[in-house]
Amino acid sequence: MLEIKKDTAIGLVASFLITSALVWNTFLGAAAAALFLLVGGGVVIFHLHRTLLGTQYNWMVMVYPVLAVLSTLWSQYPVDTFRAAIQFLLTTIIGIAVVYNIKKEHFFVGLSASVIIIMALSLVSNRVETNGMTGETVLIGYLGSKNFLAQTASIGFFVGFGLFYALAKTKVEKLIGILSLLFSIAVLLKAKSLGATVTSFGSIFLCFCLYHFSHSPLTQRSQKAILNLIYLLAMCVIIFVYVIFGTPEFNHFMIEIGKDPTLTSRTLIWAEGEKAIAQAPILGAGYNAIFQIGNPIGEAVWKIGLVPPGVGFNFHNMFVHWTVHFGYVGLIIYLLILARLLYNIRLIACGHFQKRDFIPVAYFVFFISRSVLEVDWFSQFTIAHVMYCYCWIELESSAQKAKQLNKKGTIS
Repeated sequence: MLEIKKDTAIGLVASFLITSALVWNTFLGAAAAALFLLVGGGVVIFHLHRTLLGTQYNWMVMVYPVLAVLSTLWSQYPVDTFRAAIQFLLTTIIGIAVVYNIKKEHFFVGLSASVIIIMALSLVSNRVETNGMTGETVLIGYLGSKNFLAQTASIGFFVGFGLFYALAKTKVEKLIGILSLLFSIAVLLKAKSLGATVTSFGSIFLCFCLYHFSHSPLTQRSQKAILNLIYLLAMCVIIFVYVIFGTPEFNHFMIEIGKDPTLTSRTLIWAEGEKAIAQAPILGAGYNAIFQIGNPIGEAVWKIGLVPPGVGFNFHNMFVHWTVHFGYVGLIIYLLILARLLYNIRLIACGHFQKRDFIPVAYFVFFISRSVLEVDWFSQFTIAHVMYCYCWIELESSAQKAKQLNKKGTIS
């Protein structure tokens, strides 16, 4: 008979309830937020000292939530901003508490179980909608939108892979990892989410490349030089893409290959974002202050996206979206966050990349590769933001271990 220790059972149940509240939030409604705060708050309270140390050590994770609360002072919709900002702050604190106080394998077993259930229900539901931006009929399952379904399936893909490949300590945990992996792939394929599917598999492939690169005979100095060159080239490509978007040459090229030059209205939405940034360039409009009934820019974006006024929406670009919310101050903070994550990955990749690093690195690569066209991180009551907390903490931990090994002279 399978015996489960009390601490293990508590960790598994807490993880399942917390992640289910986030994964099923469109299905459960307000009950999902209540469940998340109740169980997540319990983890914080019972492990308060460790959680406080975690928030202190990972203070950069807390910068955006604190800035969101402060933005109440200059928001045109202070009540809505304050409510959303407090939810964002609590989501971040609970995310840190979960990572610090629940074993990784237990957290991922709970998350995988949540994903398996919602993916299975979505596969048999045949719940579809017409995408207002493309006119395409797409699977949304029980998650409210194709983007959220694809995002959740991708997270299930990464977690299932990581659980099976690196973290599972029992056959049952491996089986749960495989099921999460398979159900997530099935949803990605049925939802016809080409972008999420390609970036999911591409992120894992890149992790394998980094793993073998890290354990290659190259000296650490050579590895650093190669990674610096790759980072430089990637930056040049990103800058080039940003410069060319919306130019006549780009529009002509897209028309020639039979594609929409507005990227399914995204460039039009970005133009509205630029108007919002021009109105409040330094500190932005405030957290959750644009997509409010009566706000002219929010109304314009809803109209462009062909969605009803009042629904949750974004600027389909992380850089534009958070500059609108927090101005150029927020953009600089976001760029510093990315720089820190890239720096940590560089440290790990130079001789110290381990199997446990696959999930946080793959997760970061996946979401940064979507950042030009989608908005994922930094939202209250989302599994994507809790996973961001995990990604940050794990990469910080692995980078610190890499530094210690370098000081000991373990790697040449």
